[in-house]
Amino acid sequence: MAVNTTDIRCFDRYERKDVVIIGNGPSAIALSYLLSGHIPYWNGCPVSNDYLNMKLEKHVKDNSLFEQDLEFLSDGLEGRSRNPVSLLIDNLIHPDADLGANLQSKIKWRHDPLSAIDHICIGRGGIGGVWNRLTSKQLHTVSMATWMELPNYSMSIFRQKYRACRLRQATNNENTSIINDDTSLRATYDEIRSYYINYVKKHRLINYFRNGHEVVSIERVCIDAPFYDDLTQEICTPEALWEIRGYDEQTKIPFIMHAKYVVLATGIPQQITKPLGIIGEQASHSFTYTCLTDIEDIIVNKKRLTKNSKPLLIIGCGLTAIDVLLLCQQYLIPVVHVFRRAIDDHELVLNQLSATVFPEYEYIKELIKQSTTPTTSTSVEWSYQCCIQSEIISITEDGTVHIRNLRTQITTEYEISLIAKLTGAESQIPFFRSLTTNKNNGLNINPYTYECTDLENIYALGALAGDKLVRFLQGGAFACAANLFKKYRQISTDNKLSSVVTSRTRIVV
Repeated sequence: MAVNTTDIRCFDRYERKDVVIIGNGPSAIALSYLLSGHIPYWNGCPVSNDYLNMKLEKHVKDNSLFEQDLEFLSDGLEGRSRNPVSLLIDNLIHPDADLGANLQSKIKWRHDPLSAIDHICIGRGGIGGVWNRLTSKQLHTVSMATWMELPNYSMSIFRQKYRACRLRQATNNENTSIINDDTSLRATYDEIRSYYINYVKKHRLINYFRNGHEVVSIERVCIDAPFYDDLTQEICTPEALWEIRGYDEQTKIPFIMHAKYVVLATGIPQQITKPLGIIGEQASHSFTYTCLTDIEDIIVNKKRLTKNSKPLLIIGCGLTAIDVLLLCQQYLIPVVHVFRRAIDDHELVLNQLSATVFPEYEYIKELIKQSTTPTTSTSVEWSYQCCIQSEIISITEDGTVHIRNLRTQITTEYEISLIAKLTGAESQIPFFRSLTTNKNNGLNINPYTYECTDLENIYALGALAGDKLVRFLQGGAFACAANLFKKYRQISTDNKLSSVVTSRTRIVV
């Protein structure tokens, strides 16, 4: 439905904020917590990295982490993120996590309401962003449960309370069979979704969120009138602001908001998947699915796929594709699995996960190896055929797919029922066309402030900054918040200095 956001008669939807955050997922929630006046400090406990520990003891001490030189502190750190501040904060919040340790955070928190910065988070649907749509009680996150938590709220404590609450509800309904006493180190999608909703309530952030709103454009505008400064005897042009336009998803009522700073924390739209560029791609659109939630609904709820169905064609070998494989294995859905990489390719996500921490992913890895070895047979119960280092040539409207092996150039024909195209998403920001993404599907940012290098006063967090794991996106929120607090302290200092000699100004009509 087209919405006329140029109608400015709705002045009740016209607002002005210091900071507007686009998004309501984990990145936006973490940043909102920081901007609402929660200040991080090092708690004085040593870290295992001697170089970082030396810098903390010598330079940080009792000062806020927001006051530190993040470039200096993060220098020399290595890990699974390409952003140095993300590695720094991860070292403090999840010490030695990659070594399998589950240690206490090295950060303590102090709440100073007077330092809070006026802000609002605008996002589609409910709190949690994409996690608000991932409601599976069966599938688990690839990250450890503790890695999914946000600042100053234990995921372990939440999960205990959450499972106890579900158990009470099931007992009252006399249906205890639905409760699975899951002691897994990884949480279900539904637990994560509930955690983020509960996090906002617990920390009283709800007034900072404008949910169920779609942003359609962000533009640079100057809304204040020019003024004449008697001291300088010059006509001054007010600073331009960012104008955010959009509408309420339910009522379609448009809104207009102005802000000095805008933070893009929208993640990557899951429905925008990379096209295959093959014959018949458009014709197969009616039976192609790109969302894990939709595929789970087809298998679990609608039961459109059974063990007697033609195979489901799974394209890709990322985390989502592996989750679909696990779901199919659980319900014995026949699968034809195709991807371009070799099984020993270090870029393959299966080769980046610990076998002890992720046993089911290791099972899929071994299954792929068995499926591609002629002398080894796979499970009799579950029909699984893997085509590694292969590409799809064409798909017909009646469900015939032609797959070519990239090494042998041999093409094989398969009859399939549905397609799960899980080839990854493209970063697209339709409401901000002047921004372009780099080859890593992120924006060009200052790695120590997360401010976009192409536009002033625009920040990017989460997937748009290259941090695709919740564990690391907190570093982006820290860097952004630290930079904003420094800017506001500078403004406060300048105002105090200028108050000594106050110039008279007159608005120029």
